[in-house]
Amino acid sequence: MATTNKTTASKKPLNVVVNESAEQLEKAVLEAKEQAVDTLEESKENIEAEVKKLSNTMTGQLTQFKQDLLQRIDGLKEQLFGSQKELNELTSFIKTEFSAVIDDLSKMGKELKEDVSQISTKHKEHLADTLKRSKDSTIEVFKKVKPVAVKGEAEDKPTDLKS
Repeated sequence: MATTNKTTASKKPLNVVVNESAEQLEKAVLEAKEQAVDTLEESKENIEAEVKKLSNTMTGQLTQFKQDLLQRIDGLKEQLFGSQKELNELTSFIKTEFSAVIDDLSKMGKELKEDVSQISTKHKEHLADTLKRSKDSTIEVFKKVKPVAVKGEAEDKPTDLKS
């Protein structure tokens, strides 16, 4: 009985324990929100950097393609002054070249779509992992705070019914 009096006298009142627990939980929630926001900003920056890199790559490829096309056209212009047979061959050649160009552009478009899809998938995965870590962190803090509040409630209730 003497030990019961000593332990209850040194214990904090339930409302103090609950208030402290609530403050700790609020801090944990704020930290989790800050982590999520920081991670989202970091992901956004990473995606923007990858998109910029892809854009630069595509611009370079298109510039090179344009130069190649202009060189081919210049070569064709030199050959224009010929017979009807040469003109027919030239027409056929131009048709095949434009078909090849269209195929190349289609392939580049598909590759770009795939790259954007991969970036989007990576971003979704990264975001899901971040949110899961934030949730787990918040739950851990809540579990640490919750037992303190439950202990505080249990200590305020009389444990010895005989006395």
